Amino acid sequence: MKALAILPAMLVLAASPAALRAADPPALGVQAAIAIPVGDLPDVAKPGILLGGHGRWDFGGGHGLMARADLGLYASKDGASTNSFGAAADYTYHVDHNRRGLYLLVGVSFMNYSISRGASASRSGFGPDLGIGYDLNRNLGLQARYTTHSLDGATMGSLNLGATWTF
Repeated sequence: MKALAILPAMLVLAASPAALRAADPPALGVQAAIAIPVGDLPDVAKPGILLGGHGRWDFGGGHGLMARADLGLYASKDGASTNSFGAAADYTYHVDHNRRGLYLLVGVSFMNYSISRGASASRSGFGPDLGIGYDLNRNLGLQARYTTHSLDGATMGSLNLGATWTF
């Protein structure tokens, strides 16, 4: 199952050098979301915020690539302070074949979760990303993204509901 989840991102990354040369320069932007912990993450965290930046390449025909960096700041739970930081590469497909309207997202991310409860512990790893979004116009978009990472027997995941702003 893990191999199947990572396969789309591996294909995107393998094809991207040639595609990036053919694409327009990336459109840069920022994003913010409500981060709802799922899996084992709610044991040490309450909902928080996710902040980040991204670069978007548009290859035409609805195909695109979004490279992003995310910082998650979760509310404390039972004396535990939890934060996350990571990077991702997501393939995006706009249903209308233009960078407007509904799009689907599949990718892979590398996240580091830092948990402090007296002593600090850090866990890092790769995991799949799945999502759906809607670009209202060339700048403003809405996105729902599910990210999960299996780290040392624990499933650290979040459902991120937010907005993107591309310059």
